[in-house]
Amino acid sequence: MTYVLNQYPTLHTCYRVSQQLGGVTLPTAFVRRHLSSGIVNDLPSAIPPAGHARLTNRALISLTGRDASRFLQGLTTANIPPTSVAAPSTTASKPTAIYSAFLNAQGRLLYDVFIYPVTNIAQPEFSPFQSQDESFLIEVDATEQDRLFRWLKRYKLRSKVSLRVVNPEECGVWSSWDDAESSPTAKETDIANKSDGYIRKAANFPDLRAPELGQRLLLPQTLDSPSNSSEASRTAALGLKNHSEHSTLTQYTIRRYLYGVPEGQAELPRETALLQESCIDYMGGVDFRKGCYVGQELVIRTQHTGVVRKRILPVLLYNNTILANRTGDTGSGNEKASLDLEYNASEARSMKQQGPEPLPGADIVKVDGKGRRIAKWMGGVGNLGLALWRLENMEGEFAIKGEALESGNTPEALTREVKVKPFVPKWWNERKRSTSSV
Repeated sequence: MTYVLNQYPTLHTCYRVSQQLGGVTLPTAFVRRHLSSGIVNDLPSAIPPAGHARLTNRALISLTGRDASRFLQGLTTANIPPTSVAAPSTTASKPTAIYSAFLNAQGRLLYDVFIYPVTNIAQPEFSPFQSQDESFLIEVDATEQDRLFRWLKRYKLRSKVSLRVVNPEECGVWSSWDDAESSPTAKETDIANKSDGYIRKAANFPDLRAPELGQRLLLPQTLDSPSNSSEASRTAALGLKNHSEHSTLTQYTIRRYLYGVPEGQAELPRETALLQESCIDYMGGVDFRKGCYVGQELVIRTQHTGVVRKRILPVLLYNNTILANRTGDTGSGNEKASLDLEYNASEARSMKQQGPEPLPGADIVKVDGKGRRIAKWMGGVGNLGLALWRLENMEGEFAIKGEALESGNTPEALTREVKVKPFVPKWWNERKRSTSSV
């Protein structure tokens, strides 16, 4: 399998991924030479209110067979209901994307995934991913596709299922959003009911990890061919309105950061991340009432003890210059409270020009503290990012300490000033009540 470095939206992700592609370690000097040559996407000027982007950092695995739902039920954290095989003309219910995760036996996160039931999708372009029995497409981080495929095969045993890797040329994963059609009070069930299920030629699924996050779309290669390469043809194939702007993976990633939604093993480290700390419970990726699955014991014990000391939060990066421009003061008192979580292109470029980005795992400490780590930097784009934060330490002024990616052969100390402000997503309150009532 071939990976392209510039398909990843940020320098830190590209660095981390390119050193572990397919389990093969690339020469450090080679990686840094390509990163420093400007392969990483440029920072966008803005995020369009209505847009669509192909997620080239995501890949698919096809799962078919009469035991498909039962096979997934014993492995994944979400509930996987059986999908009956019905004639396309009699299909009344629309499919829903199932956000979920696979864990190891110790309860640590392996992969965050979307599971798409495609058994009854009527479009003939989806026939290569269907059988006479149950059919699913599993979306995973592109760098982990082969590893997840091998992991699933280990558990196949005598199950009547077939697994295969889906090449990017066969089917692409897209994301679309339209803020004008979103209601601040709309519930996830309303969004799901309004979804058309299959819009035009692409299979459309609501992305319910956070309210108003948008839609997930699967577009087979036959509908994404050169004949459909024009913007109008692509928009029509995706079933989107003409005002939807073709966007980049970077723009999608920034929008995801604004909602505080982590994705992929660069932000959810394999065999390290915990489900609740990764907010997968808040994003609807776990069913606490279902039966046994791999890694369930730690998840249930954490849920019933109610002790989650750290969670991944969206954060804003700034320095004293940005603080002065926003507030008119370089102090560190109440002025910091006026910093809002928003993407600002000029501030993002200013931060990038001042020096390299911090590497994933860099410590976040209190500026006036004794150096104790309060949070861990997970990654970011421009002036936004994600951090695994100790919830008891939200007040004060914080800065990133650690290594940054330089043009030499080894990471060097982060010398530029990078301050951080954490935010608790507003949509957490509703999800917190629903998970605590289990």
